[in-house]
Amino acid sequence: MLGEDIPNADLFFSTIWLNGFVSFFDQNTGRAYNKILCKYEGYHLWFYFGDKDAREVAEHLADKIINEEGYAKEVNKNIILEADKLRSFAEKIPQINLAKLSNENLWQIYSDHNGIHGKYYTWAWIPVAVDMFGNNLTKRVKDYLFQKGVGNDNINEFLVILTQPTKKSLIFIEQENLLKIATTIAEKYESLINIFENKESAYIKDNLPLDILSLITEHHAKYYYTKHLWVSGEYSIEDYLIQLKDIFKTKQSPKVILDKQSQKLEKSKQKKEKLLEHLQIDQKWKVIFEQYGDFMVTKIYRRYAQLLAVHHMSAILKEIARRFFITEKQVRFMRVKEVEKMLLENKYNESELLERTKYCVYYAERDDEKIFIGNEAKEIMKSIEKEVDINISELKGESGCVGYAKGRVKIIIRAEDMAKMEEGDILVSIATDPDIVPAMKKAAGIITEQGGVTSHAAIVSRELGIPCVIGTKIATQVFKDGDMVEVDANRGIVKKIF
Repeated sequence: MLGEDIPNADLFFSTIWLNGFVSFFDQNTGRAYNKILCKYEGYHLWFYFGDKDAREVAEHLADKIINEEGYAKEVNKNIILEADKLRSFAEKIPQINLAKLSNENLWQIYSDHNGIHGKYYTWAWIPVAVDMFGNNLTKRVKDYLFQKGVGNDNINEFLVILTQPTKKSLIFIEQENLLKIATTIAEKYESLINIFENKESAYIKDNLPLDILSLITEHHAKYYYTKHLWVSGEYSIEDYLIQLKDIFKTKQSPKVILDKQSQKLEKSKQKKEKLLEHLQIDQKWKVIFEQYGDFMVTKIYRRYAQLLAVHHMSAILKEIARRFFITEKQVRFMRVKEVEKMLLENKYNESELLERTKYCVYYAERDDEKIFIGNEAKEIMKSIEKEVDINISELKGESGCVGYAKGRVKIIIRAEDMAKMEEGDILVSIATDPDIVPAMKKAAGIITEQGGVTSHAAIVSRELGIPCVIGTKIATQVFKDGDMVEVDANRGIVKKIF
């Protein structure tokens, strides 16, 4: 079963979790995956689980979350704790004067990062594993709501209301901060609004008052790394100026937008409380719904810490590459033990590493991992990959956020695709991430191939109030730029109109 399709990933980052899934994911769950396999074509990764294996892990976790009192709360608490440890470590990774570090120093940083990031996944992957591939937790929750008398017409709407987070995610807080900057501009320098609406970012930057430039610079210093997915990327001051331009182009007062967002969060809380009371939800399930919503908040919290870590580790990887006269990409396709051997014993196979950067297959089971290259790797994938029928006009998924929308498809995978996104388009992606949030804000509807109800797309679409259908499996293969589609997120159905 295809687990995920990640367009910008390497062996360095992905083996932290891939190996962890089979070797120590059972530390906090009691059940690890039996085996895992993935393919890399350059920096494009596809990874596969055994279908039965993945569903058994998900069912095991759903049982624990529903039947083991306090487990879901423990998961959320430890995601925060491990994310804080990872962030704390990341903040100490040296970014300058790396030539002064010994090979032993570099290895220590590399090894420590691998251990801390790996332990982080023993908690952080639990909300993903339970729902992403078979909606196992979502199905259990829906079954409970059916027992409470909820019908098919309301099931998705009620599910969204009851699992709605009552806390702000870091994405919400980041966007809120940008709106506060826009509010300050509108209140103190009304003449700047016309400049933001009509001038390019370079001109705007050169003509900003120092206090406004200072606010934007502070915002940049706090969030610049959130574009790093998973090999490269970093926001510039100009990127935030473009986002401010988009805010002013809406012709709405930034303060009004900000107030509406806060009011929406409060209304969601009230709506949730009323529905809990109306359906007479018992205490056990009230806790489950609350923690389910918190899975969404902790997902973004831990993701930001993770992005900081991989961003800061890039400097270490570049320095290792420089010392051994190989490319950064070759370092990114080394196993942990190979990095150790290179740094401490000066032993490595440059030609094999070069082959891996083009095409390779990684396989792992408990305490064992292998990498295949060349024809052997391609033969393995022939037995795994399946043909997909893309000659269809309707897809079914789960509702990330209810509602209805119609518009033109724009395939948005990474930040560089966002230039083609227009207000009112339907954003279609494999899975959304923080780097494409500016495009999501323009969307009339959002469709993803992957992800469960606690996915990034579901979280952001709820915060923005945009209809969203997740887990369609093949949306980017079925639809193309310019297709007119309708998104019925109340039923989790997407149709191509023409």
